[in-house]
Amino acid sequence: MKKLIFLGLSALFAFANAADSDLDGVPDNLDICPNTPFLETVNKQGCSQSQLKKIKKKKIKFNISAGYEYDHYKNSKSSKLFFTSLSAKKNNFKLSLYYSILHDGYNSGYKSNDLITSLYYYNYSLNNTSLKFGAKIYLPTFFNDKTDYALFIQGIYFFDKFDIGLSEKHKIYGESGTNAKDTITAFADFYYKKLTISPYAYTENSAYDSSTWNKYAGITLFYSINKKIGIMLDSSIDMEESKNYTIDGSISYGF
Repeated sequence: MKKLIFLGLSALFAFANAADSDLDGVPDNLDICPNTPFLETVNKQGCSQSQLKKIKKKKIKFNISAGYEYDHYKNSKSSKLFFTSLSAKKNNFKLSLYYSILHDGYNSGYKSNDLITSLYYYNYSLNNTSLKFGAKIYLPTFFNDKTDYALFIQGIYFFDKFDIGLSEKHKIYGESGTNAKDTITAFADFYYKKLTISPYAYTENSAYDSSTWNKYAGITLFYSINKKIGIMLDSSIDMEESKNYTIDGSISYGF
């Protein structure tokens, strides 16, 4: 999309609900390359060729987050989960480390924890489409002495003010007697200024009975306070057991 001289006037009307600070035709909430030089052609992410060259030369981007999750169950006691993560991203690759500790609600003390390392590759070259490939290793911890593995793929199609996507995760457990678990998720992202609203639904089979599939639905809200700090809130329910639900929130900082 090539910027025209009159875009400065038309942007006031075309993007009344989504600011476009650098007038490149891509709203700020979708623009990963702000301050595009005037009259340079940009891609769907708002990046010109000169900016893409500069991005490749940039240093690694880091992000750290911490959060809390509450799981309510109809027929058993509720659980509480504390988690934190650290990620590093450069070009199309992202490496992350996630740690959580879970209180099962039955006895004093925390009864399980997870230490997960992940590697993702992003492909933005397709028109209006982004593909994401990943692999996870669930490392042995104090409470869980088995190693689990997972493969992940996600596809997103972008529209002007929202996107839709589909993902699949295939998890292989190290524990004997368990089956591989597949999780299929459909989602959408709607952008309004600094707020992203993401409803989703997913289904996954049981690790102990691969023929049993459970269905869930939820919504995620992400608010960007500024370019470095963001807040996330998420809530989901079990479609078959409506009294089973999960609520979690986190805060993240990028540098």
